[in-house]
Amino acid sequence: MSFLYLVPVISSTSALYFAWDQYLFLSIFLKKDIQAPSNRLQSSYWQTFFPRGSAAVLGLISITSGASFALLRTQAAILQEKNSYNWYLAGGILALCHLLWAPSIMPVVDTLQDSKKDVNEGTITLRRWINIHLTRALTVDLACFVSCVVAAAKTISS
Repeated sequence: MSFLYLVPVISSTSALYFAWDQYLFLSIFLKKDIQAPSNRLQSSYWQTFFPRGSAAVLGLISITSGASFALLRTQAAILQEKNSYNWYLAGGILALCHLLWAPSIMPVVDTLQDSKKDVNEGTITLRRWINIHLTRALTVDLACFVSCVVAAAKTISS
């Protein structure tokens, strides 16, 4: 059972790392010296990247929230005794809160995937996506990770 206590930590770590990697990688396209070529590639890149990236993120969210809620259901007494119940609850809820950002991010993604957009619009829209993405990562994704780490540490410690 000890491994199951760590699953939300592993999956939330992966999600946070994926978010950080996206930030680092996509920020490169905002450099002045490569904006013009990157704008030409953007729609094709986003049409390919977004479905694959979304599948990965949804998988990680499902693992984090699913494992957290499974622990709450099957190990409630132990988690309450260890004072980690609410931390697992927070981790599971915060993982799902990532999805609450979809209404603000989807119009931006639609523009990034549009091959007919103005070249300058690509840079402006990518900057907007990165800002929303970073805000989401530093709020719900980071809070989810911290909650999962605290939950596991409290549960596993003697």
